Amino acid sequence: MNRLLQGDVGSGKTIVAVIAMLAACDSGAQAAFMAPTEILAQQHYETLSGFLEPLGVKCALLTGSLTQKKKTSLKEEIAAGEYSVIV
Repeated sequence: MNRLLQGDVGSGKTIVAVIAMLAACDSGAQAAFMAPTEILAQQHYETLSGFLEPLGVKCALLTGSLTQKKKTSLKEEIAAGEYSVIV
């Protein structure tokens, strides 16, 4: 499913997305959380991994500034299903 969730700052968008991603992961799927900037992606990654990794859900951060070697390796791990949530 593809959904766009929008709302004011502090309205609960992130927690709604976390709950939806957790439901997808519980069903055996992977989930992507997209951010418009690398700084925001890093912040969301830290928040999401803090919420989800204690529950056994592995998270990964995939950004454009990674070296080509790291990107290729991470993409292979994602394709192999090693991560459930990708920011």
